[in-house]
Amino acid sequence: MGRVAGLALVLCCLAIPSCRPTAELPRASLAATAEEFYAQGHRLYQMQQIDSASAVLARALAVDSTYLPALKDMAGLTYERAMKTARESDVPRPEGLREAFGYFRRLEELGFQESELYERLGELAVALKDNHSFLVYASKSAEKHPYDRQLYNLGLAYFEVADYNSVIRTQKQALEKFKNSIYVGGFYRQLGRAYMKLDRDQTAERTLVSGVQAVDARLPELRSSATNSEAVRRLTEDKISMLLLLKKLHITYNAQDKLQNVERQLKEAGK
Repeated sequence: MGRVAGLALVLCCLAIPSCRPTAELPRASLAATAEEFYAQGHRLYQMQQIDSASAVLARALAVDSTYLPALKDMAGLTYERAMKTARESDVPRPEGLREAFGYFRRLEELGFQESELYERLGELAVALKDNHSFLVYASKSAEKHPYDRQLYNLGLAYFEVADYNSVIRTQKQALEKFKNSIYVGGFYRQLGRAYMKLDRDQTAERTLVSGVQAVDARLPELRSSATNSEAVRRLTEDKISMLLLLKKLHITYNAQDKLQNVERQLKEAGK
């Protein structure tokens, strides 16, 4: 980054006759140069010329490291590149993930607090297997944007750090506030998993049965419209996950009648 910054400053000096190596450029000139680099980098980003866009946006940030448009593009660009590499590579490459994480964290430091920022920080933390950071940003996200997806992610984060009582607390709150959410199956599933971790198997069973019933109540309405395909997929996957947890419980306690019922439902769901 230091070599890039040096190149950017040389270019500025070539463009401005009055520039001297020991003089500091006025803020207005710096901002204008950052805007020019950003405009070029943004066009390249839109054209999906990722490597070229990254190089030019880096020059914009070398001139003004607080220039938000360039930071946003660089955060998005590095995130897309890192996640694509993670999906396509058998060998983990944390460097790209850390680079993207750093740009999003810088945006937060500069006061950017949109929900997407916290979602990206959470995703990157999970990809980096950094459960502590996942919980930090899931907590901030739920605090600033207290909606169903954010509370669901908060439950996941608490589960990953083995804070099962907090999983139960947050997912109960979510169920009270968002009974008709497409995450309703996820709320019940996380509750069931947490109860099982705390050896409260009877409570887990009742919770999971209620969760399957809640999903079954939502699915017919959602299936009536093709626009709800993502919601149907999510609820169906949560239902299957809850049935598999119930199957595990019924095998443990040798509850044959209940086991047969669950296996029938799994078969109906294609499992």
